[in-house]
Amino acid sequence: MPVSDDHLLELIAARDHGAFAAFYDRYAARVYGLLIRILGNCTDAEDVLQEAFLQVWEQAGRFDPARAAADVWVLLIARSRAVDRLRKRTAVTSVELPDAGRSDDPARGLELVEAAGRVRSALDHLPAEQKEAIGLAFFGGLTHEQIAARLELPLGTVKTRIRLGMGRLRGRLAGPNPVGADA
Repeated sequence: MPVSDDHLLELIAARDHGAFAAFYDRYAARVYGLLIRILGNCTDAEDVLQEAFLQVWEQAGRFDPARAAADVWVLLIARSRAVDRLRKRTAVTSVELPDAGRSDDPARGLELVEAAGRVRSALDHLPAEQKEAIGLAFFGGLTHEQIAARLELPLGTVKTRIRLGMGRLRGRLAGPNPVGADA
């Protein structure tokens, strides 16, 4: 006879790894399907799936079967994490590049506007997680440590995303009329 969800969560609260594995196996596919529908991105869905089940591990002792069934509880956790991810994604994509600046020389002003457009275009071609980290660092003025805390990621992950994103930006911006090149 299968172990009930409520009993699995009691065992998880007592740090039973086998119970956690059984609970994960029981609900991971369903949670992942929900996350794909919400986020529309496999990478984000996988990240949020991991975050949601980490929260299950950490908060199993808080589960109250009188308030919700276990499947509803884990789906609500995942949905909440997915909405947080969407908010972060929206915050980064709404970050605008600084004003190209005012210039008394109309030709130079046009060059700056064109350069800003190329940077925007290059940013749009980055993976969402790299764009987010770069946006927070360069347009949000946050340090790597602040970004790691805000995104709840390891510092090394943030640094890697920024480094990889900057490399991709350099590659996209290298070519005819690179940004910052003097005419």
